[in-house]
Amino acid sequence: MPNLIPDWEPWMRPAGRLIWSIAVFIVGMIVILVLLRRKKPDRPATWSECIAGAVGVFAMMTLIYGVIPHEWITFSDKYLQWDTTQFVFRNNQDIFGLGIHNWPFSMDKHNVRDIIVVIIYGIGLGLTVALFVLWQKRGEEKPEEAEQPKKSRFGRPLRRQSSPPVPAGATANGGEG
Repeated sequence: MPNLIPDWEPWMRPAGRLIWSIAVFIVGMIVILVLLRRKKPDRPATWSECIAGAVGVFAMMTLIYGVIPHEWITFSDKYLQWDTTQFVFRNNQDIFGLGIHNWPFSMDKHNVRDIIVVIIYGIGLGLTVALFVLWQKRGEEKPEEAEQPKKSRFGRPLRRQSSPPVPAGATANGGEG
C-alpha cells in the first residue's frame, strides 16, 4: 500500500497506513449511518444487495478487528519503540505520586500498547452490536407515534372515537326494528 501521507509531523509518515485505515473506517461508518437513515424498503432485498451488504460488513469488520489493531501494534513497536525495556512504572517506585510503594507488578510500554489494542477491540465490539440493533430496528415505528389520538381532517384531535356502523335493520337501542 503506498504511503501518501505528507511529512508535516515526524510521526505522520510512519503512521501512514494506520491513518489511512482509520480514515477508510470513518468513511465506511458515514456510509452506514446514511443507509440507516433511509426507510426500510417494502420489497425483500435482492441477491446482489445482500452480497454487497455482506461484503461491506466484512470489510468494516476486517478493518476494526484486523487492520487497525495490527497497524497500531506495528506503529508502536517500530516507530515508538514501545517494548519491555521501557517502563511506565516499576514495582519499587512511587506510582503517580500516590505514595504507594511495592506494587506487585511493573507496567512497561508494551503493556500500554496491548491495553490500547483491547480498547480498539472494545470499541469495535460496541459499534458492531449497536449497528446490528439499529439495522434490525430501522423499520419499526416509535411507540409514541402509534399512541397518538385520531385527528379530524382539519388536524384537530377527535373528542369521541368513531363507533362501528350499525347494521341495516337494527335500531340504536340494539333491538330489531
